Amino acid sequence: MSNTHTLKVVRLEHYTPHIIRLLMKPDFPVVYESGQYIMLGFDTEDLKPFSIASAPREDGLIECHIRKQPDSEWMEKLFAVEVGDTLVMQGPKDQMSVTPAHTPILFVAGGTGFAPMKALLDEYLRQHTEVPLHFYWGVRQSQDLYMQKEMLDLERLHANLIYVPVVSENDPEWHGPTGLVHEQVLKDYPSLAHKTVYMCGPWPMIETAKKDFIEAGLDPIACIH
Repeated sequence: MSNTHTLKVVRLEHYTPHIIRLLMKPDFPVVYESGQYIMLGFDTEDLKPFSIASAPREDGLIECHIRKQPDSEWMEKLFAVEVGDTLVMQGPKDQMSVTPAHTPILFVAGGTGFAPMKALLDEYLRQHTEVPLHFYWGVRQSQDLYMQKEMLDLERLHANLIYVPVVSENDPEWHGPTGLVHEQVLKDYPSLAHKTVYMCGPWPMIETAKKDFIEAGLDPIACIH
């Protein structure tokens, strides 16, 4: 049985009307690793899974990025929380983890699937990984790139990191790559042999991308999602 903790909301940001960032302080220290997730909610009878959105933080806080699901009273209640409110969590639980970096690493995130990808990226950067790191983030509209500035800053700081945001819907404000994020990966890497790919996003995206990536030479063992 996973440990149950209470969490106090210490910081809350509404990135968009449909995406929030929660920073929460557990009642006592929670040890977690990049790529893990927690079960979060208002009581232990109704918890939902959310990825931890950072490598372990020095301040001990737990960070989650959450997209509102339509027609969900539970989500409406979560989006109404305020700093100082208390939530309940169980975990952390294993989802994916960093592996020894011997080949170039590609991160492919769809929407708020960005959260665990960013956590893994943070960990590789913290370990001073020297292999090329290529981070793709696919969203519908450019406003959904809710940590765009942070990613551009990271790219400037780390010579081995390339960041590619991709917008799939028509957006007059956007002048970067467009289309499906996994198709942009294949444009840049027609062969995915000798690469490691981490993916997180909507399940249809994962299924399609995995199939196409393996056809492009990716070793199924090196496809982590």
